Amino acid sequence: MNSSKSTVISVQEVTWMSLLIAMQMVLSKLSIGSNIMKVGFSFLAIGLLGYYFGPFKAAIANVIADVISNVVMPSGGGFFLGFTFSALIAGVIYGYMLHNHKVTILRSFLTVLLITVIVNTGLNTLWIHMMTNVPYVALLIPRLTKEAFSLVYQTGLLYIVLKWIDNSKFNKIGR
Repeated sequence: MNSSKSTVISVQEVTWMSLLIAMQMVLSKLSIGSNIMKVGFSFLAIGLLGYYFGPFKAAIANVIADVISNVVMPSGGGFFLGFTFSALIAGVIYGYMLHNHKVTILRSFLTVLLITVIVNTGLNTLWIHMMTNVPYVALLIPRLTKEAFSLVYQTGLLYIVLKWIDNSKFNKIGR
């Protein structure tokens, strides 16, 4: 199998990446709660992309997932390139933090913290501001509560899933 530093993608890797992209698209449509406090699960598929394939491949796969989901299952806001950039950065963070590292609660927390601060709270709030012309701070304040809650449940779920995979026969996929 190719080394993690290789940019060549094998057929097996493309297959697993495709399954995880499909999983991300399905999980992005499954959420619990209202628009104010929505709990989603698509981060698990992105985390798995990073865990298995590293920052470069996870970033590319996450961008592909963003574009495909906007074509196949468009949301009310339409396609915005800023969110695709956020997907790229999220893939890099998940890949850099999770690929070829021991699964720990601290590493899971730091990964989710980086995603929460840089991507969700920082970049995505900026993109919403640019699309709606609502002042950045007015968008930021209600999002902080949601993101604080997301930090807790995403850390827990990501750790549980990665720990289970690390101890299973699925820990060698893409490696």
